[in-house]
Amino acid sequence: MLQSLEEINEEIKEKSIRVKIIELRSKGWTRKKISEQLLITVTQDLLKNTKSTGRKRKINEEIKNFVERKTKKYRRMSCKQLSNKIESKLDIKIGKSTVWSIRNELKFKFLFPKKRPLLSERQKEKRLLFAKHHLEKNTDWQKVVFSDETWFYLEGSCGKIWRQWGELEDSVFENLSKFSPKVMFFGGIAYDWISTLIKCPKRINAESYRKCLVSKCGLFTGMDNLHGKKNWVFMQDGAPAHTAKTTINYLEKKCNILQNWPANSPDLNPIENLWGIMSRRLNEIDIKTVKNLEKVVREVWKNIDWLMIENLINSMERRLKLVVQLKGDCINGYF
Repeated sequence: MLQSLEEINEEIKEKSIRVKIIELRSKGWTRKKISEQLLITVTQDLLKNTKSTGRKRKINEEIKNFVERKTKKYRRMSCKQLSNKIESKLDIKIGKSTVWSIRNELKFKFLFPKKRPLLSERQKEKRLLFAKHHLEKNTDWQKVVFSDETWFYLEGSCGKIWRQWGELEDSVFENLSKFSPKVMFFGGIAYDWISTLIKCPKRINAESYRKCLVSKCGLFTGMDNLHGKKNWVFMQDGAPAHTAKTTINYLEKKCNILQNWPANSPDLNPIENLWGIMSRRLNEIDIKTVKNLEKVVREVWKNIDWLMIENLINSMERRLKLVVQLKGDCINGYF
């Protein structure tokens, strides 16, 4: 059956469009972009046998190694920026979602940076001397009480919740105040012993430290019963209230004091890890008032697993060996 002139022209037009589509697809153009260029609706029928012949994506080891190197070098580089970098350096077109998948496969997570104290060279030297001394002496850390004060905040420090884009319910907001409500506590841990958790006064000086904290936490009775009178050691950092002459005189009558604790070294104190564990547990609880915060902190403290405390105390030798290995530098991130 002979085609009409109109049918022949329509067929020629369709073939012409198909040729143009093939040309554009060979350049890697998307269906949407082709539609906009040719001012037509590109149907699936028109797309038959017109698959893009652009360079095929290959998630090979070269790309993975490139993503790992650049992510470690530029920690804040977005997936979009990295996908552009891959295209310019490797001549491979990869979308930001693919970059995200590669990072996820490489165990990268977008988290807050780890924190560590900024140590001077002099402080590193003292940390190194401290570590070497106790390793050579083979100090029995199971007879040491590790003490510290810390703040717990009503507004959790985690700051992350599950929420959907555009949600405006009260539950997706965190109400911020200029002065965040908080409570400071003093505590101590040792192998087979844990102190009473004491709420700190608003101002800690040598007198309040002795009378309100150390003397009321059950330290001397508890450790004397466990190891014998003055047959154990008390660790405290170099805060002014701790090292005041009146404080030292008071403590020396009742216990041995761990000497030469290096400045700016919370990473050496096992109780710091315990504070972190407690803070994370508190962030999982909906706490509305400061009074409730105090109650929950005490409950969390009372329910600390003894095995956890023992493991923290037993980690001291490994901490000191790491200090030596790192030549006095910070060991945060290893525990």
